[in-house]
Amino acid sequence: MAQRPALDLELLRTLVYIAEEASFTKAAERVGRTQSAVTLQVQKLEALVGHALVSRSKGGPVELTAKGRALVESARAMLALSDQALQALSSEDQPVTVRFGTSSTYIPWFLSAALDRFRSAYPNALLEVTDGYSCQVAPQIREGAFDLVLCEIGHEPRDWPTTEIWRGPLKWVTSAEHPVHLERPLPLCLLPANCPWRPAWMDDCPWRSAALRTLRKAGIPHRITDAAISLDGIYAPVSAGRAVTVSTSQRLPPGLRLVRDDEGLPALPEDAVIVIKSRNAVQPHTDALADIIRSTFSLE
Repeated sequence: MAQRPALDLELLRTLVYIAEEASFTKAAERVGRTQSAVTLQVQKLEALVGHALVSRSKGGPVELTAKGRALVESARAMLALSDQALQALSSEDQPVTVRFGTSSTYIPWFLSAALDRFRSAYPNALLEVTDGYSCQVAPQIREGAFDLVLCEIGHEPRDWPTTEIWRGPLKWVTSAEHPVHLERPLPLCLLPANCPWRPAWMDDCPWRSAALRTLRKAGIPHRITDAAISLDGIYAPVSAGRAVTVSTSQRLPPGLRLVRDDEGLPALPEDAVIVIKSRNAVQPHTDALADIIRSTFSLE
């Protein structure tokens, strides 16, 4: 029986970097090779698997084919296992620091298990977690303040590679005791229009603009009665029955509930959560942390 070919992990790592960077040049910088060498690596991998993996077109970002995208998902898992195995076998582990920035929204319910898994897999790694708002932590990836950032889509610097880990619709949130969502004009509690943390490249907070655009399009009269930056500040007037707001999460504090589809408010657009990496992230730890977050993250 003919022996089946084995996948080369270095070739797979290059393909993953191409997927993340959407660029042969930037992927070459990460692997420490020339662009022509990276092109040869891709050609070798395509010959090995018998499929085109990269869609080659002049101009614009590099895109993977369907086969390429499927291979990247498997490659990430294989690389993570390889890195963990080498880490476990090493008798001279050097302590490293991984700097992780995240929206504080995700920590209590969604990130605890992922961070525990990372610390168990890499006991010699110091994981520094800085939480804030997406608009606070995401822009700092440009200055190298973090190795990895978990944030809401739209807060990343322009043309920065991202990996989407969750997508779903925004939902209206109302009081569990008071039918404030039936009032007209509809009272709203949203982020302030002049939020001091909003990056210069953003015209408005995505949640705020989504709520206002949707109501204007549906012709529903509304007014902003409260504004706050923190979730606690946003949820307080909603729980008290003074306003409604929007959220992605179905896990709400006591006193709040989601507005049902048949209760008179229009459907909101989708939102997404992404991870973004520094150009000089500590490896393989940053990739491993991103993979663990991707496999465990859920807003359901």
